[in-house]
Amino acid sequence: MASIVASQAALLKRSGFRKRRHCFNRLAADGIVHVALFWMAPKEPPCWTEVPGLRERLYGSFRLDFGVYVPAMSRRGSPRSAWINEYNCQLRRTMGQLMFPDASGDLWWSLDGPSAEADASRLLVGHGLPWLDRFPDNEAVLAAFDREGALPLGMGPAGSLDIADLYRSIGQLADEDRILRAYVGRPMWPGHAEYVHAYLLQRGRADLAGMITTRDDAD
Repeated sequence: MASIVASQAALLKRSGFRKRRHCFNRLAADGIVHVALFWMAPKEPPCWTEVPGLRERLYGSFRLDFGVYVPAMSRRGSPRSAWINEYNCQLRRTMGQLMFPDASGDLWWSLDGPSAEADASRLLVGHGLPWLDRFPDNEAVLAAFDREGALPLGMGPAGSLDIADLYRSIGQLADEDRILRAYVGRPMWPGHAEYVHAYLLQRGRADLAGMITTRDDAD
């Protein structure tokens, strides 16, 4: 893995990234950080059993993961340091998801493959970096959400709340209200309804907290 990462370091440095082990960070506008991660599959535990077609052995392979960290989306807290890890990001996609958005699984490449380094470079240039380049600033993130929604961007099901926080941070309160009203207008599972209720109260939106309905209520 270290050899493959080293082979791509120059390419990523030319694209503005800094390196820490197998992870790369690039600072964009508005404090946004782009993340590229070379992720090696861990060794399976001793009692683990391979089931062909269902649970495949991945040790000895790697994949590429990408993320976009938006500081204004602080709902899940702040990173522990200035270095951003892929799991800190609010927008997250694996290489397989970028190449085949409708696929149910993911793609892995062999660490020992004769073309591993060339494959990594081809994937970065053809898919990973162009996806990150789509999000140079806050406005680009907001525009992508309006076009595609949360899930295609690799955000969680509650990604609308992060988008609302972003609108709030840049003073676009009418758009924040629009996003929140659309979100609370759909019935939620009771546990999530409690979370959203607390979220809205923390942001001074008791008016919307009273509009929440649960799926039990809808039934």
